Amino acid sequence: MEYLKTSKVSFRMVDLCRLTERYLSEEEVKKVYEAFLYAAVAHEGVTRKSGEPYISHPLEVAHTLADLHLDVDTLCAALLHDVIEDTDYTHNDIANEFGDTVADLVEGVTKLSYENFSNKYDAGMASFQKMMTAMVDDYRVVIIKLADRLHNVKTLSSMRPVKQRRIAQETLEIHVPLARRMGMNTLRHSLQMFAFQSLHPWRSSILSRWWQKCLDEQQDNHEKIMSKIQTSLNKELDKNSTVFHWEKNLYRLYEDRKQHKNPIHFSRDAISYDIRILTQSSQQCYLALGVIHNLFLPKIGSFKDFISVPKVYGFQALQTTVITKNQNLICIQIQSREMFQVAQYGIAAQWRFPQLDYKNKFNLAQSRLSAWLEQVKEIQQYTGDPEAFLADMKADFFLREVSVLTPKGEAKALRIGATPVDFAYAIHTDIGHHCTGAYIDGRRKPLNTQLHDGATVKIITNPNAIPHPSWQNFVVTGKARSAIRSWLTSYENSEYIEIGERLFKNTLNNVEKKLEDIAPEIIDTLLETLEITNIQQLFIEIAKGNQCSKLITHRLLETDNIESTNRTEQAFYIRGAKGLAVQLSTCCHPIPDDTITAAIIDNRGLAVHRNDCSILRHIHHKKQLTAAWDTSETLSYLVPLALRAQHQQGVLFEITQQFQQADIDIEDINIFGDKGSKRIEVLIRVTHTKELKKLVAKLNKLAHVSDATRIPQLSSPQVIT
Repeated sequence: MEYLKTSKVSFRMVDLCRLTERYLSEEEVKKVYEAFLYAAVAHEGVTRKSGEPYISHPLEVAHTLADLHLDVDTLCAALLHDVIEDTDYTHNDIANEFGDTVADLVEGVTKLSYENFSNKYDAGMASFQKMMTAMVDDYRVVIIKLADRLHNVKTLSSMRPVKQRRIAQETLEIHVPLARRMGMNTLRHSLQMFAFQSLHPWRSSILSRWWQKCLDEQQDNHEKIMSKIQTSLNKELDKNSTVFHWEKNLYRLYEDRKQHKNPIHFSRDAISYDIRILTQSSQQCYLALGVIHNLFLPKIGSFKDFISVPKVYGFQALQTTVITKNQNLICIQIQSREMFQVAQYGIAAQWRFPQLDYKNKFNLAQSRLSAWLEQVKEIQQYTGDPEAFLADMKADFFLREVSVLTPKGEAKALRIGATPVDFAYAIHTDIGHHCTGAYIDGRRKPLNTQLHDGATVKIITNPNAIPHPSWQNFVVTGKARSAIRSWLTSYENSEYIEIGERLFKNTLNNVEKKLEDIAPEIIDTLLETLEITNIQQLFIEIAKGNQCSKLITHRLLETDNIESTNRTEQAFYIRGAKGLAVQLSTCCHPIPDDTITAAIIDNRGLAVHRNDCSILRHIHHKKQLTAAWDTSETLSYLVPLALRAQHQQGVLFEITQQFQQADIDIEDINIFGDKGSKRIEVLIRVTHTKELKKLVAKLNKLAHVSDATRIPQLSSPQVIT
């Protein structure tokens, strides 16, 4: 390692030691230095794309974390974070030298090998899930990963352009939201700007120069505004406040306005100048707000109180936009000094500023992070697939949020577009599973209603209710999505198991056998041959049509006489339309008292048809099962009707009045015809054919109606041109 004696690496290591000496003990600084030497040996002879020694990268990562005053184990892990991934050293090697904590942190950051996956994308998703799993146990894993990504995105210029764009886009989609969730806004902003510069180098450069020109042109005016604010605050707050210019987030500016084609959206007058005000306490924040609103005209709808209702990651501030006499927009954010420090460094503020008394301020950030980690843990439990896990996590990486209240006044921050179902799952998974309705601000609303900021939401539950598959079409939060998907999969599998077991037992019954008659070892041998894990999985495969119950019986009993018995095949009982693995076919709309047949549809379960349905002719007889209705429960079923009516005023009212008197709901209605007569088709809900026949008889007695009859399905609506 002769190069360390002369290269700038040695100077950076000296800087790191001097930085750590400010807050670590002599023994801890020595441990950091030993970790550096260990990493230098492990990466000896390896260089980065830029030509620098590879050790320069983990050294810069450790330096970023030392600026935050992270503890000794985190710094050691930062120096060693690529050792397991890129060298022959193992977890045990690091644990023996630096302890289990350091080794576990390094393991948590280590990406999975591409060799075990079909492509890099799959490996990346699995590595992300692995990192998030480690984060649940120790969130310092993510802090190391963010510092690692920061240095990588700073040094993208040595990469090929296509790789630069891929890494920059990934940074904006995953690492920037992660930093925000950790409350580390300084790190988030750096990641955002470096990624923006790599993804759109020309646009970011032009935008930066344009905005700097705007600031230069208005410098005198802005200084007068800040001086005016500072003077007024000094009178009210006894010189306990600080006023300063805040650097505008140009990436956010670009994202907010890139959809607008009108040049005015990038005019100087349409973009605000940003000012920060720091006070001694939250009470002084509100006093400062009063001073600002006395000085300038507040822009209507711009005020946000994130002190009373903090953002989802614990951010607190008062925000307002005011208009000066010169029609300049000034965006002002007011915080106590403690709020400001926590907002910039998030969960790392406890190390960066140990001398400050955070109390509720830091505890809020810690509690919000802990709540999110529990949510991540739940999503992991519900989601085994890395791709689905990444999608669910991205659903929680939102930049815009709404704050809604429980009836008791407790605030819940959700992503914009959230619905009462998202809100129910945010309270508790069981409340989500059993919700049946919601009141928003005291008014009953559908479950797919998007919640607005400040809404009070009351969830109605029923212990017998279950999640509906359609919920997946409108929920937006990761927890709701993963919980619903997991429940539906589990429920669907239980139905498949029940269907498959009944099909298999029916086949055994035809040869006068029972499942209990077959020796367990014979079943185990068959499962091993079929590469099926257990008997429940076999039932699922039978129900999905991937395995044939008759062939399975043949293999188990070693007989060819599966269908030779004279025993009558037992009917498969249909319990209604509430299941997920049994569908009532829309081509014929069967209802109780119809003679029916169930058909096995590959990977979809059972489709129930009326015996006279034309579709059955196209389904192989071996896929068809004798079926009958289980009428132990009273359920409603969809059925279509058609009737011919004369074109008379009030005839439609007469028809719908018959449905109302019979207490029958109309789900859909189509009207066809000309001036003389019209064909009316309706989709209604009934519980039995008797109810249907009674309704049809009443419709046929109407003076202007003829030929009311049941039809297999509704016709396609006519297109009016």
